[in-house]
Amino acid sequence: MHKNFRISKTLSAAVAVLVATGAFAAIAMAAPEQTRESYVAAVEPVCKTSAKATERTLANVRKEIKEGKLKLAGSQFASAATASATATKKIKAVPQPLEDKAKLTQWIGYLEDERQLLVDIGKALKAGKKGKAVGLSARLTPTGNLANNTVLGFGFDYCLIDSSQFS
Repeated sequence: MHKNFRISKTLSAAVAVLVATGAFAAIAMAAPEQTRESYVAAVEPVCKTSAKATERTLANVRKEIKEGKLKLAGSQFASAATASATATKKIKAVPQPLEDKAKLTQWIGYLEDERQLLVDIGKALKAGKKGKAVGLSARLTPTGNLANNTVLGFGFDYCLIDSSQFS
């Protein structure tokens, strides 16, 4: 009887798992598949918020650097990196269209590369290493171009990187 109870308990657990899995599968199947258009509509507001924040943050960064206010400029780049990280995290959370998953994964990788460059530029400026910061900023444009080229056919406005604001 003890053995039957254990088998019954194991069988009940297995049935519960199957029911839960079936319910999850049914929910997943009921959810409409993400299209490129719906994906763009979902991430474009995130990009817009980030782009506007970065634009405000870096508005005077060239002037600050020219005037030798490197720590201030470094803080501005650090703030831009934070805005980029927040946006990228939100973008990653948006379900991707299956047919665009590879492209979007590559694009997000470039966004992460850009964020890291912003962090590194900020650190270099805070440390008073203007030459290093200039060298790093030269890498922002090609990284931005790679990101933009990856999602060229998506019809993004704010999700395209305007590298001119970083130099």
